Amino acid sequence: MAVTTTETHDHDDHGHGESSAPGAENPGGHHESAFARDQKERLMLWLFIGGDLVFLLLEVFAWFYLRTLNTHGLWNAAACTTAKPCQDGLGNPITAPVARASIVHPLIIAGLVIVSALLVWAAERAAAQGKERGAIAAPAGLALVCMLGAIGLQIYQFQILPFTTIDGSYASVYEYFMGSTLAHLILMAFILIGLWNRARKGRYAGKTWYRIRLIRFFAVWIAVSTAVLVIVASFFA
Repeated sequence: MAVTTTETHDHDDHGHGESSAPGAENPGGHHESAFARDQKERLMLWLFIGGDLVFLLLEVFAWFYLRTLNTHGLWNAAACTTAKPCQDGLGNPITAPVARASIVHPLIIAGLVIVSALLVWAAERAAAQGKERGAIAAPAGLALVCMLGAIGLQIYQFQILPFTTIDGSYASVYEYFMGSTLAHLILMAFILIGLWNRARKGRYAGKTWYRIRLIRFFAVWIAVSTAVLVIVASFFA
């Protein structure tokens, strides 16, 4: 009786031999290695971050442009008085300068987001060093907690602002900053849920640590963009 044997041949970046680069140990498809797939995913992530950077620069430009232009003194209604009232977005009189938002909440939010990014980095290092899943899941879980805390605080800040979007350019752009930040934090929290869940199941054990690297790139970008908006809104009002 003849015995049939089957050999499994690895694939490299070109589909002919396995690459020794990080992540190459887990093929990403029949004709593509995991390393090649990781390269494509990194490229897509950098393109996404590049597009997001454009929006960030536009937000910062709008802030300083409207602040400098200060049409009819309505950046923060500094020139509006009872004797010479201004009008808000609905035509109601503004007779006093618009109160500025507290800098405390934004700074705490930025701090939580930065800590979250550092914890993701710690999870990546733990995975790269081949540590047990608990050592990876713990910082991932703490990163998620920090991100959820930042989201909760951002939602709370919306409730206590001393102005609304119709109270001049400062008020409207400030709330736009907050909305933009909140959207990014929610997206990051969704990603961190997946990171923590996969980490606690041991999905990053062995030589698949490079999968966390993509999340770390995005987490750092979220931290940087949040910090930029917080600094602009808090110290250049």
